[in-house]
Amino acid sequence: MKRIYQEIEILTITYKSDHIIEKCLSNIDENFKITVVENSDNKILKKKIEKRKNTKCILTNSNLGFGSAFNIGAKQINSKYIFHLNPDVFINSNVIFKMYEVAQDINDLGILSCKESTNITEILNQDRLDVEEVDNVKGFVMLVNNLNCKISGYFDENFFLYLEEIDLCKRLKLLNKKIYISKNIFVKHLAGKSHDPTYSEKMEIQRNWHYMWSLFYFNKKHYGLFKAYSLTIGKFISAYFKSNFYFFINKKKYLIYKHRFLGLLNSYLNKKSSFRI
Repeated sequence: MKRIYQEIEILTITYKSDHIIEKCLSNIDENFKITVVENSDNKILKKKIEKRKNTKCILTNSNLGFGSAFNIGAKQINSKYIFHLNPDVFINSNVIFKMYEVAQDINDLGILSCKESTNITEILNQDRLDVEEVDNVKGFVMLVNNLNCKISGYFDENFFLYLEEIDLCKRLKLLNKKIYISKNIFVKHLAGKSHDPTYSEKMEIQRNWHYMWSLFYFNKKHYGLFKAYSLTIGKFISAYFKSNFYFFINKKKYLIYKHRFLGLLNSYLNKKSSFRI
């Protein structure tokens, strides 16, 4: 089973995750190579992370978003598989071993993921791990067949945040690569806790802007302009009126709806997903 350490490299993307990244990595066997791509120029964090055996930290020097940062890390990894996990996911080495075992038996695998839990990481019925082929998976944990995914170019870097993993899954399926989820493996995922809590309000504003930008861009890319407009025009009008309504009575809601409106407007105008806080 020592082969696993040559065939899997772990990749995680961080941004203001100083408070949680060590806990995320703490239960992973130090024989695994780990690449952390930090979306900043945080040299203190890099030095801290690289004290861990077999771990390197790449600084992007600015916040490039998930897909671009993933691509930077992936292009430096030559192993057969990339095991990606979010900083707010808590796993153990047994999960990696089991997902590797499952992946070995799947022909033309693109991505294998698992179930998420808010409480505990566990593997049920370890002797018989059931998998299900699906259209797409969430990106919190992904065992990526690096050889099969490399031909796709990995993530579309036009996305800054949201829907990029669904886009990748759709493109992989067009290349006849398969997307699976393991129904027996559950990993603890805190969801939305990968950044320092002091940035929560700013991050919520940023998430709303980018979700709306990505929603239009994704649907335009895969289903055409008419579908994209029909799915979003109601949200666009609603965000405009709600931002005006909340302007005097609730600053937080005003900022959220203002940025939902602006996210869609920028996407309608074919502008890049450039908004940052």
